[in-house]
Amino acid sequence: MHFKSIPWWLWVIASALLLVATERMPYGYYTLTRIVVCGLGAFFAYVGWEGGLVSRVWSTIFGLVAVLFNPIFPIYLSRGTWYGIDISVAFIFAAHLIFVRLGWGRVKAM
Repeated sequence: MHFKSIPWWLWVIASALLLVATERMPYGYYTLTRIVVCGLGAFFAYVGWEGGLVSRVWSTIFGLVAVLFNPIFPIYLSRGTWYGIDISVAFIFAAHLIFVRLGWGRVKAM
C-alpha cells in the first residue's frame, strides 16, 4: 500500500482533532482524540516503513506519536504540555500530508 491510495482527509481529521483538543473539552473528547491519533499514527508508521530512509524517518516519528497518544497505557502530562504536543503533532500530520501524500515541494525531473 502507498500513501497515494490513502484518502487525504485522514490527515485532516487527525490535525483538526488535535487543534480542537487545545481548547477545554469533555474528557471523552480527549479519549477519542487519543484513539484516532494513535491509530492513524500506527497505520502511517506501518505503511511508510517499506520506503527509503526519509520514509523510515517519517515512520519512526509516527510510531512515537502512536506511543505518546496510546489510549491503553496513557501518558499523563500537564495541560500546558499537552497544548504544545497537540499543536506540534497537528503540524506533523499536516506536513506529512503536504510533502509526502500530496507531493508538494518535490523537484520534478526534466
